[in-house]
Amino acid sequence: MRKIYSIILCVGLFMSGAWADMDCPADSAVHVDTRTMLPDGSPNPTYGQEISTGLCGCLGFVDGASVDGNEVTFTIRIVDNEPIRGIELDIYHDSSVLEYGGVDKGDKLDNVTDEEGNPRTMTLLGNYLEDHLKVLAYSTSRARTAGDGTEGDLVHVTYELLDGETLPDQVTFYFGLANLPGTSMDPELLNVVCGFPDEANPVTVSTSAVGIDEDGTIPNQFALHQNYPNPFNPSTQISFDVPQGSEHVMLNVYNILGQNVSTLVNGVMSPGRYTMEWNATDEIGNPVASGIYFYELRSPSFTARKKMLLIR
Repeated sequence: MRKIYSIILCVGLFMSGAWADMDCPADSAVHVDTRTMLPDGSPNPTYGQEISTGLCGCLGFVDGASVDGNEVTFTIRIVDNEPIRGIELDIYHDSSVLEYGGVDKGDKLDNVTDEEGNPRTMTLLGNYLEDHLKVLAYSTSRARTAGDGTEGDLVHVTYELLDGETLPDQVTFYFGLANLPGTSMDPELLNVVCGFPDEANPVTVSTSAVGIDEDGTIPNQFALHQNYPNPFNPSTQISFDVPQGSEHVMLNVYNILGQNVSTLVNGVMSPGRYTMEWNATDEIGNPVASGIYFYELRSPSFTARKKMLLIR
């Protein structure tokens, strides 16, 4: 188990990136074929069966929110291993103090073309229903994303904090529906989504804005700090710095055999200083034994490891 004590300094919206660090292999997506008829009008022999629908597209959230006054913006990212012709997302969250404000395109939807590479546009719509937000993106000019297998911002979703309410430290999200119509099964629009936070596996996104240096600046380089207290029992805090420019960051705890005991961070982080708490348990909440442990901070451009001692 882990707890986020302090998260992120955010400046405006998250910076877009192209780090293929989301776990989304370029394998075939498999879905139930819902077509009753084939394009030529004949009965579909694979109706109701699982078929390959194209190359996987995967969705995730940036671990952190952009806070500007009473507006809180969350970013959804995508890996598109084949061009995507639109999106249909049902987005749920667990906060009762946030009211839907609007949705904006990320770089993946801003930079779309037709099959010949000519610039095109997609229409993006957001509509808050009774208990969730429905987001749609579509095109009448056969626009499509690059489909280059890189990770980038898909949409930015903004909520407004209700008057008199306090922003929670974190918000939990999941997709009730995630539809990414690909292009390899043209002319049928078949879903190629493979990985996304669903109701059984939601994702928690931090909102607290902290992490500036004493002079008011954000960190200018990655840094992993010594945990405190050390030795410790029953818990300890681990701090690290993320410089300007969002990157995919992992913070893992290993035992002396090099086995991964717990993953404290795994996501795209905005600039700031972060402090995580590890309460000396493994991924499923079981207490670990006394001894030496290592914690490692890793990003595409930085790796550092430090030692800590648990005494029961």
